[in-house]
Amino acid sequence: MKRLTIIKIHLCMAGISIVFLFFTAFSGSLHLLAESESELVTTTKSIILDRSLSKKELMDLFSTELKRIDPNYNYEYIKGSKHSQVSRPMVRDYYTISVNEGVAVIKKHEPSFMKKLMELHKGHGAKVSKIILGLFGFMALGAVLSGLWLGLTSPPLKKITIGAVLSGGVIYTVLFII
Repeated sequence: MKRLTIIKIHLCMAGISIVFLFFTAFSGSLHLLAESESELVTTTKSIILDRSLSKKELMDLFSTELKRIDPNYNYEYIKGSKHSQVSRPMVRDYYTISVNEGVAVIKKHEPSFMKKLMELHKGHGAKVSKIILGLFGFMALGAVLSGLWLGLTSPPLKKITIGAVLSGGVIYTVLFII
């Protein structure tokens, strides 16, 4: 394959994935530095249980109660255990149910913009967003690998490419160890 073709492929993958990389880095940086993820949590209903429920029974109860609480509320799926569950996606208003000492409590969560961004960052968006973000992730990997190859095969860029990759590897290794 010609070098110019690889450069064009690299630029296309980098251009398409730049928004993904920006928002992933932005939301991750804010999460680490600002920790401004907030949400308004409101208890909407408490249900006294006469027995312990299985995961499926709790899911059925949660689904039924969500229809009663807000008939217009739409969710894609419910995730959790026999003790607590959450409706997804979490990038918009969502509900949780938790069981403690025979009482099931349903709460409505209204996330802030930053919380929504972080939930998308963690993959808690709509199912289709997971596929799209996964493809963006592979495009970003393709852009990184093709850029690495282009840097290593260019005599004027080879030393700086090796230095940058090694320093990044050392920094990441140190951060992983500490």
